[in-house]
Amino acid sequence: MADGPVTSRTRHLGHTTAVVAVVLVVGAGIGALVGGAVAAVGVATGVALVAASYLVSTLAMAWADSVAPRMVFGVGLGMYILKFSLFGVMLIAVNEAGWAGRIPMAWGIALGVIAWTASHVWWLVRHAHPYVPTRT
Repeated sequence: MADGPVTSRTRHLGHTTAVVAVVLVVGAGIGALVGGAVAAVGVATGVALVAASYLVSTLAMAWADSVAPRMVFGVGLGMYILKFSLFGVMLIAVNEAGWAGRIPMAWGIALGVIAWTASHVWWLVRHAHPYVPTRT
């Protein structure tokens, strides 16, 4: 299958989502061992929230870049503002509810950010970028 305008900009997603999926399962397992089912759900929720957030941002910016590269900054900034506004509202609600999984969820968020970022950087330094011109 040939790369389309968006898929050529999202080739790293298979690798990063696989790594994050492993971190989600392992993190939830450790959460279950340390704090029971609530902790497992908390860790898994945190990792999943980060993965969904990064995935949506990646797809939105890849789309913007495929339409008009000048849109990337505006779309990226808009996604950032939207995501962190939603995260803020959600975290305030979770904290006010007093849910026992809120601390494990915070650990899951941290794990998700580290896993996604590290796997993305790993992928970037090991693969060619056909849409970035090389200097000769």
